[in-house]
Amino acid sequence: MQFDALILKVASRCNLNCSYCFMYNLGDTTYKGQPKFMSYEIIDSILEKTRRYIQKYNKKEFSFIFHGGEPLLIDKEFYRTFVAKANNINKLLPNVIFKYDIQTNGVLIDEDWCALFRELNIYPSTSVDGTKEAHDMFRVDHRGNGSYDQVCRGVRLLKEQIGYADTVCVVNIKEDADTMYKSFKKMNVNSVNFLIPDYTHDNFPFDKNKTEMADWLIKLFDVWIQDSERYKIPIFIGLVNRLLGITEQTNNESAVLVIETNGEIEAIDSLKACGHGFTKSGINVLHNDFSDIKKSPLGKLYFEESTTKLCGQCLSCPIKDVCQGGRLVHRYKKENGFNNTSIYCNDLIKLIAHIQKTLMTIFPKLYSQKNIDCIKSEEIIQYLSKERRNSSTNSMFSIELEYFASS
Repeated sequence: MQFDALILKVASRCNLNCSYCFMYNLGDTTYKGQPKFMSYEIIDSILEKTRRYIQKYNKKEFSFIFHGGEPLLIDKEFYRTFVAKANNINKLLPNVIFKYDIQTNGVLIDEDWCALFRELNIYPSTSVDGTKEAHDMFRVDHRGNGSYDQVCRGVRLLKEQIGYADTVCVVNIKEDADTMYKSFKKMNVNSVNFLIPDYTHDNFPFDKNKTEMADWLIKLFDVWIQDSERYKIPIFIGLVNRLLGITEQTNNESAVLVIETNGEIEAIDSLKACGHGFTKSGINVLHNDFSDIKKSPLGKLYFEESTTKLCGQCLSCPIKDVCQGGRLVHRYKKENGFNNTSIYCNDLIKLIAHIQKTLMTIFPKLYSQKNIDCIKSEEIIQYLSKERRNSSTNSMFSIELEYFASS
């Protein structure tokens, strides 16, 4: 098991109440039994285990990502203490570069926070769902008031005082993709990490027979690829690289490990959408090493097998090396665990086919020299539909994948 970053849940509460949030509003309420903030005792254990891990795997770079809840709810002194302690560990690892990131909803960003980010070399990213209408549709406070204006003020401060603004946006297909793209251009952001909403087969709100998500993303891709002054969009960069045969560790969501406020080591937190207590491992940084997460079935699947142990349809799919089954959370169904295609399966096929077609236009010689066929999304979708009806296509991993079915 190898990863390059820790997501540190330094706060288990939030000043917003986003309706799509997997932390608080998709059925998992375990946060109520956790400390509101991470303790200094947990910090010491995290850093000692980090030192051991880096030495064992000879890492050259390692990132700490402060997360929540809302990480700006915790006192600024917490971050000064953490970075000071980390720097002491770093002295024992002189050839290793430590990096610090923070993911915030942006509401509390002010000049003092910007000064702290500069002081400690912490790189912030802010959650913004594009336009005011799209953002305030879901990202509201506990009184139901929208947060767009406050967040935009924070983004402007970051751009002015730090020099850049990276953002995360949950895709909202009710807003026009071109309008969404231009709204971020107007903010003058450096990157937008567009995230497909985290649903499972049990709570998917869209029509599975349609490809509305793909249609939206294709329109966004076309606007993005034609813009000579485009900002970074990781989901597109990742798919382009895979289609061109370029592999990047950063494309693998399993390259991060989550530490909760109580020190519990978990797989990625989006899996909380699968049900109450789903990610709980009973493995704690106070008593365990990071690698012990593999002793939990979910940890083993997530970190070692999530892109290889796939359902029968995925294993027979001709573009599985590009799609990699989609995100693990999107494959879950209470009835049979992870023994399913992604709820966005058809969307991903259609999007990948479109991106490849665009690349074949941009790099015709590359594709003709390698004799690569054009991906035909309708043919693949029809083929997989037949495979789904064929009981003989059960995955060789069915038992392991269905282990996670709800009792």
